[in-house]
Amino acid sequence: MDTTGTTTPALTLDDVRKVLTEAVAAEAGVTPAELETDRAFSDYGLDSMAALSVGMEIEDSFGLTDPPVDLLWDHPTVDTLSVALWQLISTGLLPAPAAEDRR
Repeated sequence: MDTTGTTTPALTLDDVRKVLTEAVAAEAGVTPAELETDRAFSDYGLDSMAALSVGMEIEDSFGLTDPPVDLLWDHPTVDTLSVALWQLISTGLLPAPAAEDRR
């Protein structure tokens, strides 16, 4: 039992970037190491169906419900999306997942 009064460890930007890199790479048909995180999703041929799949991975990985629908369109690279999503989670605008929910 944790008697220090602390909560589960905070989700880091690197945690978010790793999940997004893996999800986008899977949709793009490349390995995570091959994915350039500063390139637009469209450069990898991701369409609206792929974006939906990545969005579902975001929901599943971070235990989120109803993230903003335009999140991927407003932030079209792993780098920009990672920062935006991490900021939403860390500021409390989206709930952070419990530690056991993280992959």
